[in-house]
Amino acid sequence: MNKIVVAFVFLWTVAYASKNLVSITEENWRQILQGEWMIEFHAPWCPACKDLSKTWKSFADWSKDLNVKVAEVDVTANPGLSGRFLVTALPTLYHVKDGVFRTYSGPRDKEDFIKFIEDKKWTVVDPLPKWKHPDTPQMTVVSWFFKLSMSVRDLHNFMVEKKGIPAWGSYLLFGLATLILGCILGFFIVCIIDCVFPAGGKPKSSSKPSDKKDKKQESNKEQQQKDKDGKQKKQQQQKEKEKEKQKKSEDEHELSSGGETQSQSEGDDKSGTEEKVRQRKKDQQKQSPVPNGQQKKK
Repeated sequence: MNKIVVAFVFLWTVAYASKNLVSITEENWRQILQGEWMIEFHAPWCPACKDLSKTWKSFADWSKDLNVKVAEVDVTANPGLSGRFLVTALPTLYHVKDGVFRTYSGPRDKEDFIKFIEDKKWTVVDPLPKWKHPDTPQMTVVSWFFKLSMSVRDLHNFMVEKKGIPAWGSYLLFGLATLILGCILGFFIVCIIDCVFPAGGKPKSSSKPSDKKDKKQESNKEQQQKDKDGKQKKQQQQKEKEKEKQKKSEDEHELSSGGETQSQSEGDDKSGTEEKVRQRKKDQQKQSPVPNGQQKKK
Protein backbone atom coordinates (compact mmCIF):
# COMPACT_ATOMS: atom_id res chain seq x y z
CA MET A 1 0.00 0.00 0.00
CA ASN A 2 2.81 2.39 0.85
CA LYS A 3 4.55 1.63 -2.42
CA ILE A 4 1.40 2.47 -4.35
CA VAL A 5 1.06 5.81 -2.53
CA VAL A 6 4.69 6.69 -3.18
CA ALA A 7 4.39 5.81 -6.84
CA PHE A 8 1.20 7.86 -7.13
CA VAL A 9 2.85 10.88 -5.50
CA PHE A 10 5.87 10.55 -7.78
CA LEU A 11 3.74 10.37 -10.91
CA TRP A 12 1.62 13.29 -9.76
CA THR A 13 4.73 15.37 -9.07
CA VAL A 14 6.20 14.57 -12.48
CA ALA A 15 2.95 15.37 -14.24
CA TYR A 16 2.53 18.62 -12.28
CA ALA A 17 6.08 19.71 -12.93
CA SER A 18 5.82 18.94 -16.63
CA LYS A 19 2.96 21.41 -16.94
CA ASN A 20 5.04 24.34 -15.67
CA LEU A 21 8.58 23.36 -16.64
CA VAL A 22 9.23 23.39 -20.39
CA SER A 23 11.72 20.90 -21.81
CA ILE A 24 13.89 22.44 -24.53
CA THR A 25 15.46 20.23 -27.21
CA GLU A 26 17.42 20.78 -30.40
CA GLU A 27 14.18 20.63 -32.39
CA ASN A 28 12.14 23.25 -30.51
CA TRP A 29 14.81 25.56 -29.05
CA ARG A 30 13.95 28.48 -31.37
CA GLN A 31 10.75 29.15 -29.43
CA ILE A 32 12.84 30.81 -26.72
CA LEU A 33 13.69 33.63 -29.16
CA GLN A 34 10.24 35.13 -28.46
CA GLY A 35 8.96 36.27 -25.09
CA GLU A 36 10.68 36.08 -21.69
CA TRP A 37 12.38 32.91 -20.51
CA MET A 38 14.54 31.50 -17.72
CA ILE A 39 16.53 28.46 -18.86
CA GLU A 40 18.61 25.94 -16.93
CA PHE A 41 21.27 23.71 -18.51
CA HIS A 42 21.86 20.58 -16.46
CA ALA A 43 23.03 16.97 -16.63
CA PRO A 44 21.74 13.91 -14.71
CA TRP A 45 25.21 13.09 -13.35
CA CYS A 46 25.82 16.63 -11.98
CA PRO A 47 25.38 16.88 -8.15
CA ALA A 48 24.89 20.66 -8.22
CA CYS A 49 22.16 20.21 -10.84
CA LYS A 50 20.38 17.71 -8.59
CA ASP A 51 20.47 20.17 -5.70
CA LEU A 52 19.01 22.92 -7.87
CA SER A 53 16.29 20.78 -9.48
CA LYS A 54 13.77 21.14 -6.62
CA THR A 55 14.26 24.90 -6.40
CA TRP A 56 13.98 25.24 -10.17
CA LYS A 57 10.72 23.28 -10.27
CA SER A 58 9.22 25.33 -7.47
CA PHE A 59 10.29 28.49 -9.32
CA ALA A 60 8.51 27.12 -12.39
CA ASP A 61 5.28 27.07 -10.36
CA TRP A 62 5.44 30.88 -10.35
CA SER A 63 5.93 31.14 -14.10
CA LYS A 64 2.31 32.10 -14.85
CA ASP A 65 2.17 34.70 -12.08
CA LEU A 66 5.45 36.26 -13.23
CA ASN A 67 4.50 36.03 -16.92
CA VAL A 68 7.75 34.22 -17.67
CA LYS A 69 8.43 30.76 -19.04
CA VAL A 70 10.78 28.46 -17.14
CA ALA A 71 12.65 25.79 -19.11
CA GLU A 72 15.38 23.19 -18.73
CA VAL A 73 17.88 21.60 -21.14
CA ASP A 74 19.52 18.20 -20.66
CA VAL A 75 22.98 18.61 -22.22
CA THR A 76 23.54 14.86 -22.42
CA ALA A 77 20.49 14.45 -24.65
CA ASN A 78 21.08 17.73 -26.52
CA PRO A 79 24.84 18.20 -27.02
CA GLY A 80 24.24 20.58 -29.90
CA LEU A 81 22.55 23.08 -27.57
CA SER A 82 25.41 22.94 -25.09
CA GLY A 83 27.74 23.92 -27.95
CA ARG A 84 25.36 26.54 -29.32
CA PHE A 85 25.16 28.23 -25.89
CA LEU A 86 28.83 27.54 -24.99
CA VAL A 87 27.91 25.76 -21.78
CA THR A 88 31.19 25.04 -19.99
CA ALA A 89 29.90 24.67 -16.43
CA LEU A 90 26.81 23.05 -14.90
CA PRO A 91 24.29 24.17 -14.01
CA THR A 92 24.21 27.23 -16.30
CA LEU A 93 21.28 29.67 -16.20
CA TYR A 94 20.17 32.10 -18.90
CA HIS A 95 17.60 34.86 -19.03
CA VAL A 96 16.10 35.56 -22.45
CA LYS A 97 14.00 38.55 -23.41
CA ASP A 98 12.86 38.79 -27.06
CA GLY A 99 15.96 37.02 -28.34
CA VAL A 100 18.43 38.90 -26.11
CA PHE A 101 20.43 36.48 -23.94
CA ARG A 102 21.90 37.26 -20.53
CA THR A 103 23.79 34.96 -18.18
CA TYR A 104 22.32 34.68 -14.68
CA SER A 105 25.05 34.63 -12.03
CA GLY A 106 23.12 35.60 -8.88
CA PRO A 107 21.96 33.55 -5.90
CA ARG A 108 20.10 30.36 -6.73
CA ASP A 109 17.07 30.47 -4.43
CA LYS A 110 13.45 30.63 -5.46
CA GLU A 111 12.98 34.07 -3.90
CA ASP A 112 16.02 35.40 -5.71
CA PHE A 113 14.74 34.10 -9.03
CA ILE A 114 11.35 35.73 -8.40
CA LYS A 115 12.93 39.09 -7.48
CA PHE A 116 15.16 38.89 -10.54
CA ILE A 117 12.04 38.80 -12.73
CA GLU A 118 9.73 41.06 -10.71
CA ASP A 119 12.29 43.84 -10.15
CA LYS A 120 13.71 43.46 -13.66
CA LYS A 121 17.21 43.08 -12.36
CA TRP A 122 18.15 41.54 -15.69
CA THR A 123 18.29 45.08 -17.16
CA VAL A 124 21.53 45.66 -15.23
CA VAL A 125 23.19 42.55 -16.69
CA ASP A 126 25.10 42.98 -19.95
CA PRO A 127 23.70 40.88 -22.81
CA LEU A 128 25.79 38.38 -24.70
CA PRO A 129 27.87 39.84 -27.55
CA LYS A 130 26.57 39.38 -31.06
CA TRP A 131 29.18 36.81 -32.02
CA LYS A 132 28.04 34.56 -29.12
CA HIS A 133 24.36 34.72 -30.04
CA PRO A 134 23.07 31.12 -30.35
CA ASP A 135 21.39 31.79 -33.69
CA THR A 136 24.56 32.92 -35.51
CA PRO A 137 26.32 30.76 -38.15
CA GLN A 138 29.51 30.40 -36.10
CA MET A 139 27.62 29.07 -33.08
CA THR A 140 25.81 26.65 -35.38
CA VAL A 141 29.21 25.30 -36.45
CA VAL A 142 30.22 24.99 -32.79
CA SER A 143 27.06 22.98 -32.11
CA TRP A 144 28.02 20.57 -34.92
CA PHE A 145 31.43 20.03 -33.32
CA PHE A 146 29.81 19.33 -29.96
CA LYS A 147 27.52 16.78 -31.61
CA LEU A 148 30.51 15.16 -33.31
CA SER A 149 32.45 14.95 -30.04
CA MET A 150 29.45 13.37 -28.29
CA SER A 151 29.09 10.84 -31.10
CA VAL A 152 32.79 9.94 -30.84
CA ARG A 153 32.46 9.46 -27.08
CA ASP A 154 29.39 7.24 -27.50
CA LEU A 155 31.23 5.18 -30.12
CA HIS A 156 34.23 4.82 -27.81
CA ASN A 157 32.00 3.62 -24.95
CA PHE A 158 30.25 1.19 -27.30
CA MET A 159 33.53 -0.38 -28.49
CA VAL A 160 34.95 -0.63 -24.97
CA GLU A 161 31.83 -1.78 -23.11
CA LYS A 162 29.93 -3.76 -25.75
CA LYS A 163 32.68 -5.07 -28.03
CA GLY A 164 35.34 -5.59 -25.37
CA ILE A 165 38.04 -3.61 -27.19
CA PRO A 166 40.69 -2.20 -24.84
CA ALA A 167 40.76 1.53 -24.35
CA TRP A 168 44.20 1.90 -26.03
CA GLY A 169 42.88 -0.04 -29.04
CA SER A 170 39.94 2.35 -29.34
CA TYR A 171 42.28 5.35 -29.14
CA LEU A 172 44.50 3.77 -31.81
CA LEU A 173 41.55 3.28 -34.16
CA PHE A 174 40.42 6.87 -33.66
CA GLY A 175 43.95 8.13 -34.32
CA LEU A 176 44.23 6.19 -37.59
CA ALA A 177 40.78 7.36 -38.64
CA THR A 178 41.80 10.97 -37.92
CA LEU A 179 44.97 10.64 -40.02
CA ILE A 180 43.13 9.08 -42.96
CA LEU A 181 40.36 11.67 -42.81
CA GLY A 182 42.93 14.48 -42.64
CA CYS A 183 44.74 13.16 -45.73
CA ILE A 184 41.48 12.93 -47.67
CA LEU A 185 40.39 16.43 -46.68
CA GLY A 186 43.85 17.80 -47.51
CA PHE A 187 43.71 16.20 -50.95
CA PHE A 188 40.33 17.79 -51.69
CA ILE A 189 41.54 21.19 -50.44
CA VAL A 190 44.61 21.02 -52.70
CA CYS A 191 42.40 20.10 -55.68
CA ILE A 192 40.08 23.02 -55.01
CA ILE A 193 42.99 25.46 -54.68
CA ASP A 194 44.53 24.11 -57.88
CA CYS A 195 41.24 24.64 -59.74
CA VAL A 196 40.76 28.16 -58.44
CA PHE A 197 44.45 29.19 -58.67
CA PRO A 198 46.05 26.97 -61.32
CA ALA A 199 49.83 26.61 -61.24
CA GLY A 200 51.48 28.73 -63.94
CA GLY A 201 48.26 30.51 -64.75
CA LYS A 202 46.63 33.67 -63.64
CA PRO A 203 44.04 33.43 -60.89
CA LYS A 204 40.47 34.11 -61.79
CA SER A 205 39.76 37.77 -61.39
CA SER A 206 36.89 38.58 -59.12
CA SER A 207 37.44 42.31 -59.19
CA LYS A 208 34.55 44.70 -59.03
CA PRO A 209 33.85 47.45 -61.61
CA SER A 210 35.20 50.01 -59.15
CA ASP A 211 38.48 48.10 -58.96
CA LYS A 212 38.71 48.10 -62.76
CA LYS A 213 38.16 51.85 -62.85
CA ASP A 214 40.87 52.37 -60.27
CA LYS A 215 43.25 50.23 -62.31
CA LYS A 216 42.45 52.22 -65.46
CA GLN A 217 43.06 55.50 -63.65
CA GLU A 218 46.37 54.21 -62.33
CA SER A 219 47.42 53.08 -65.82
CA ASN A 220 46.44 56.48 -67.26
CA LYS A 221 48.49 58.25 -64.59
CA GLU A 222 51.47 56.03 -65.31
CA GLN A 223 51.15 56.73 -69.04
CA GLN A 224 50.95 60.48 -68.42
CA GLN A 225 54.02 60.32 -66.23
CA LYS A 226 55.87 58.38 -68.93
CA ASP A 227 54.87 61.00 -71.54
CA LYS A 228 56.16 63.79 -69.28
CA ASP A 229 59.43 61.99 -68.76
CA GLY A 230 59.77 61.45 -72.53
CA LYS A 231 59.18 65.14 -73.26
CA GLN A 232 61.73 66.18 -70.67
CA LYS A 233 64.29 63.81 -72.17
CA LYS A 234 63.65 65.20 -75.66
CA GLN A 235 64.07 68.78 -74.42
CA GLN A 236 67.34 67.88 -72.72
CA GLN A 237 68.59 66.19 -75.89
CA GLN A 238 67.69 69.28 -77.98
CA LYS A 239 69.50 71.53 -75.50
CA GLU A 240 72.57 69.31 -75.66
CA LYS A 241 72.51 69.35 -79.48
CA GLU A 242 72.26 73.15 -79.50
CA LYS A 243 75.19 73.37 -77.10
CA GLU A 244 77.24 71.07 -79.33
CA LYS A 245 76.41 73.16 -82.43
CA GLN A 246 77.38 76.33 -80.60
CA LYS A 247 80.69 74.80 -79.54
CA LYS A 248 81.41 73.69 -83.11
CA SER A 249 80.70 77.15 -84.51
CA GLU A 250 82.95 78.75 -81.91
CA ASP A 251 85.74 76.29 -82.71
CA GLU A 252 85.42 76.99 -86.47
CA HIS A 253 85.49 80.73 -85.86
CA GLU A 254 88.64 80.40 -83.79
CA LEU A 255 90.29 78.28 -86.48
CA SER A 256 89.41 80.75 -89.23
CA SER A 257 90.68 83.77 -87.28
CA GLY A 258 93.89 81.90 -86.47
CA GLY A 259 94.50 81.11 -90.19
CA GLU A 260 94.04 84.71 -91.23
CA THR A 261 96.52 85.97 -88.66
CA GLN A 262 99.00 83.32 -89.69
CA SER A 263 98.69 84.22 -93.40
CA GLN A 264 99.13 87.89 -92.61
CA SER A 265 102.25 87.20 -90.58
CA GLU A 266 103.65 85.04 -93.39
CA GLY A 267 103.01 87.87 -95.94
CA ASP A 268 104.74 90.38 -93.73
CA ASP A 269 107.71 88.07 -93.36
CA LYS A 270 107.96 87.61 -97.13
CA SER A 271 107.83 91.38 -97.84
CA GLY A 272 110.47 92.01 -95.22
CA THR A 273 112.86 89.45 -96.73
CA GLU A 274 112.33 90.84 -100.24
CA GLU A 275 113.22 94.34 -99.11
CA LYS A 276 116.29 93.05 -97.35
CA VAL A 277 117.40 91.24 -100.54
CA ARG A 278 116.96 94.42 -102.61
CA GLN A 279 118.91 96.49 -100.14
CA ARG A 280 121.75 94.00 -100.17
CA LYS A 281 121.94 94.12 -103.97
CA LYS A 282 122.09 97.89 -103.91
CA ASP A 283 124.87 97.83 -101.38
CA GLN A 284 126.84 95.30 -103.43
CA GLN A 285 126.55 97.41 -106.57
CA LYS A 286 127.87 100.47 -104.74
CA GLN A 287 130.83 98.67 -103.30
CA SER A 288 131.89 96.72 -106.44
CA PRO A 289 134.72 98.57 -108.66
CA VAL A 290 133.68 99.82 -112.11
CA PRO A 291 136.09 99.45 -115.11
CA ASN A 292 137.63 102.61 -116.72
CA GLY A 293 136.22 102.08 -120.11
CA GLN A 294 132.76 101.86 -118.79
CA GLN A 295 133.17 105.11 -116.83
CA LYS A 296 134.40 106.98 -120.00
CA LYS A 297 131.52 105.89 -122.03
CA LYS A 298 129.27 107.36 -119.45
